[in-house]
Order: sequence, then C-alpha cells, then structure tokens
Amino acid sequence: MYKRIRKQYRRLPSMKAIAIHAFGPAGNLTEIDIPVPIPGEHEILIEMYATSVNPADLKVREGSLPAGSGHTPAFPLIPGIDVAGVVVSTGSGVSRFKPGDAVFGLMQVKKGGAYAEYTLANGQELAPIPPGLSFEAAGALPAAGLAAWQALASARVSSRDRVLVHDGAGGIGSLAIQLAKLRGATVITTVSGDELDLAWGIGADQAIDRQEQDFAAILGQSIDVVIDTAGGLILNRSFAVLAPGGRLISTAERPDPVQAAAGDITAAYLTPAADPFQLAELARLTAERRLKLLISQSFPLTAEGLRSAHLLSEGRQAQGKIAITIK
Repeated sequence: MYKRIRKQYRRLPSMKAIAIHAFGPAGNLTEIDIPVPIPGEHEILIEMYATSVNPADLKVREGSLPAGSGHTPAFPLIPGIDVAGVVVSTGSGVSRFKPGDAVFGLMQVKKGGAYAEYTLANGQELAPIPPGLSFEAAGALPAAGLAAWQALASARVSSRDRVLVHDGAGGIGSLAIQLAKLRGATVITTVSGDELDLAWGIGADQAIDRQEQDFAAILGQSIDVVIDTAGGLILNRSFAVLAPGGRLISTAERPDPVQAAAGDITAAYLTPAADPFQLAELARLTAERRLKLLISQSFPLTAEGLRSAHLLSEGRQAQGKIAITIK
C-alpha cells in the first residue's frame, strides 16, 4: 500500500505554502512552492481547507518559543498548528481515517505545517468534522478550544466556583467563558470597553472594563479560579483576587511560583495538547450551537493574507479567532 501511495503522489502537483526563511516580523512570511508531502506509515495527508492564527504561530515566526519547547527549526519553516480539511491518503498503519473523510485537529508547535495547501498529520491529532460545522470554524477551533477546555479541566472548575477569565473576547477567553458556564460556574471576565456587550452575550455573569477599571480592586479575594490568557502585569495582578487555595492557569506564560506559594495558590502554565475526544466534544458543542466560536476576520492563504492576519493578531484588537481559508 505504501509503495502505491508513493507512486500516486509523485503525480500530484507541487503545493503552495506560506513560510519563513528567517525569524523576524510578519513581513518575513513569503509564498513558496514545494512538493506535496508523502505520508509515512502512521501519517495522514490532508488537503487543507482552513486554518487560523494562534499566539504560538507568532512565536514560531519570531523565534521566541520558550526554551525546552523541542522546536528545532529548519528553514524554510511553515508555521500553523490548526488543521481542517479532507483526507487524501493515509499510511499503511492508519486505520481511524480514510480518503474523503473531513477532519480537523491540532498539530504540534514544533512541527507546524498548516499554512499550506496540503499537510501531514498523525491520527491522534485529529477528529472527524461533524455535520453542521464549517471548515472555517473547524480550522479556527482546535488550539483555542483545547486550551480553554484543558485549562478548566486542570483547574477542576465546578458549579461551586467563581471563575475569572481574562480577555473574554479573545479566542481562548471567549470559549473558556462558555465552557465554564456549561460546568455551572459563575464567570467574571475582563474585556475592553467596546466588548462588554459581547462578553455578556456569550454568558459572562460580570464583565469588567480593563481599560477603565481595576479588576483586582473590584473583586478582592473572591475568586476561586483564574484563567489567564494575557500574561505580564495582568497575570501578576491576578494573584491578588484569588482566595487561599485558589487555582491559576495561564496559557500565556509561567506564573511566578513565589507569588503562588505566598498566597497558597496552585498555579500552572498550560499549552494545549491534541486530544481526539476533546476535539470531538468541542466540535459537537459548536455544531449544536451550544458553543459560539467567534471569528473576527478571515484571510486567504497568501503571503499578503498571512502578513495581515499576523499583524492583526499582534495588535490584540481582534475579537475571537482570525481564520485562514484555503478552499
């Protein structure tokens, strides 16, 4: 079977991808033309229909991934970790998926490769796209959805908890609000002044204007769980609102262990990991309209499109996710 696949894919045309040849600003993203990859024994070749821009993609482009991430770049480097498309072919060791299946999932940051017309994935990184979920939504859901899901699970959020979600209009934050509400928690969020209605519309019980109000002064030590997506000063100030024994999960950077110990706080840094069951549940909730995925803007898979998308993401003004459409 593997030899047959190799013979078949020698006939495929080359593919377009958006890559970098050196670390740096968004202007380093350029279009390249390379051969369509051939799946190995446990790999799946996917014709890409959509992906999205994530903070990890910006760090890959800048060369600022934290030490120990396992990222050993080889240029040209194709960023992108969210995958949505159709299975073209599989290696001989793959049994979960077959050609023609619509799938989505999360690639490892150190591997990347989603900013392309075709990419290779492992079956454990993927789940089926259910009826009612568009490719664009499927391509924007994995990294943000898994980060929100896993942050809440790590913090053991329950109906007894008061949860503070920072940047509730962002990709991770907007999903964390809704998933926390599905767990029965009381949810407070920080947003900019023009995003208050959006925060209430997706279920927040209280929304604080971070530009005009001091969330720590307003909340005191009344919070059981903080989901931080911002890092920096906001992360450091978050220790002040947690009751003793509280839990803080940051998807932005590592919390200060000294502050955590001083306040009897459990604090951790989380990067999302692919999980087929969680992906399937996120897709089901979104397809059933129980989870609203916010997509602020969509760009094509071109060098100009990706540069614009990265600049928009860097400005932190986008609500929800920034989608990249390929088909």
